[in-house]
Amino acid sequence: MDENYNMEYTLFYSSIPFLVIGLIGNVLVIRIVHKTREMHTPTNYLLVSMATSDIITILLWPLYFFEVCKFVCKLVELVELCIMVSYFTIIVLAVERYLALLKPYRTGLRLREDNVKRAIACIWVSSVLICLPATFFKEWSETYETCIGPWTLYLNQGSKACVILNVVVYFLQLAITMYCYGTLIRGLYFTNTVCRDTDGERRSEKKRLVITFILVTIGFFIGNTPTLASYVIIPSGNGTTDVRFYGQLTSVADFLFSVS
Repeated sequence: MDENYNMEYTLFYSSIPFLVIGLIGNVLVIRIVHKTREMHTPTNYLLVSMATSDIITILLWPLYFFEVCKFVCKLVELVELCIMVSYFTIIVLAVERYLALLKPYRTGLRLREDNVKRAIACIWVSSVLICLPATFFKEWSETYETCIGPWTLYLNQGSKACVILNVVVYFLQLAITMYCYGTLIRGLYFTNTVCRDTDGERRSEKKRLVITFILVTIGFFIGNTPTLASYVIIPSGNGTTDVRFYGQLTSVADFLFSVS
């Protein structure tokens, strides 16, 4: 166990600079959008919602590196909730860019200042509904001296159902995001069917915005996929997984996600 703790402490301290930068950056996003009237746009409101979920994740993420007590065992589910909010926000941003550039005249489907707040509320409510069942199955085990339940090595049937639901949602979001951005990239760079009648400077600005969202999305999914795999594939095995190996693997995966 000493080896596990040494790795956890090393990875945790290595992640602190990224967590601090992330915390400062997300706080600045919220403050700048709040203070600047010109930035009160649907896209920026979505980014503020995502920044809020990121701040909560950053503040609670260190709990994943160490053994936690009974109370914290339930508390860490807030991290799962915030990750799900980020998932949904990324997919809404992808769909919003898709509609804005490929279907600009179908304004009824677009996010506007009068309906974006409802969209954000739906994102958070949907995330709560998906993540809430996991709180009932996650509990502190005196036998193993750790949390058991969803996203741990020890899964019962209810925990497995929660994990499967999250995995299905993950791949659904990934598929929709890839379709939206894939179509945009094809139209912008290969078929020249997107923003064809837009002047050069405006077209370049829209390209940069799309590329920015794509890079953010790629970074998020690259950072989260190892975590998802380590918490899903190994616990779904035959129960012979070495606890020390599993602890080291999940610590590395958690570190990658904290960096992202």
